[in-house]
Amino acid sequence: MLNTVAGAHDVRMLPAMAQRLYHLGLAITWLAVAATFLFWGLDYYALPLTERPYAEGHDLFKPTGLVGNRLAIVGTAMLTFGVAMYSTRKRWGRLQSLGKLRHWLSFHIWLCTLGPFLILLHTSFKVGGIVSIAFWSMVLVVASGVVGRYVYVRIPKTVNGRFRSMQEIEARQSVLLADLRENGALTESDLDALVRTERDVKPRGLLHALALAVRFDWEGRREARHVGALLRKSGVDDATRQRLVDEAREHRKLAQQQVLLQPFGKLFRYWHTFHLPLAIIMFLILALHIGVAIAFGYAWTPGS
Repeated sequence: MLNTVAGAHDVRMLPAMAQRLYHLGLAITWLAVAATFLFWGLDYYALPLTERPYAEGHDLFKPTGLVGNRLAIVGTAMLTFGVAMYSTRKRWGRLQSLGKLRHWLSFHIWLCTLGPFLILLHTSFKVGGIVSIAFWSMVLVVASGVVGRYVYVRIPKTVNGRFRSMQEIEARQSVLLADLRENGALTESDLDALVRTERDVKPRGLLHALALAVRFDWEGRREARHVGALLRKSGVDDATRQRLVDEAREHRKLAQQQVLLQPFGKLFRYWHTFHLPLAIIMFLILALHIGVAIAFGYAWTPGS
């Protein structure tokens, strides 16, 4: 049992590292692009609206300016491509071999949060009329997307993305616990504390389930540090300690997912009925805004 689980863990180490580097790269790139354009036009964006027409950067950063206009084009393209790319990946079976769905979801979120931020800079933080409807629709879509992603990654799934059943969760927990016990580095009292989860906690609604998830995340990090300290004190080597900490973290995560499986499954279904129609409304209003801009000659020139 020990060798089997250890070998499986070693096989997963490299992909796990690659995933962390992938997400770190996305985060750093997002911050770098957003900060570059924000600080480039910060002096202009900080000016009162009445002073902006006389500012040096007005022809660049106003919504119809050379930079402001291109930010709208790039932001809209990122938003459109992000939605189309992820929707195609989910629905077209031939693309299933091109990476895991959660990695596509991460790139979808990267595009569909950075794009709206560039569109926000395009408005130069001045929102009114039909633009305000498109803008707040976009804000709601982005916010619901972030919440949806938080819920989605906390619903236990198999390797191919199918949601796990309660029986599959319990079977995986048994394998992890057997390896933790077989190693002998943790005492029975330590293991009892590890497996003693909040199974008796019953979410009192969807908002309470979200609050529990946040609490579980916070406590999980503290528990992982505690297990690592116990193993270090027992003289376990670094490689074995990291493997056991990962297994203890996974065991706790699965136990918490058992508590949240039903409410989060329901919440994810509700999210689908909210997020997609809102995205459609956003794109319709955005298309109307673009049509008005083209009709009045503001779409492709930096002129006033």
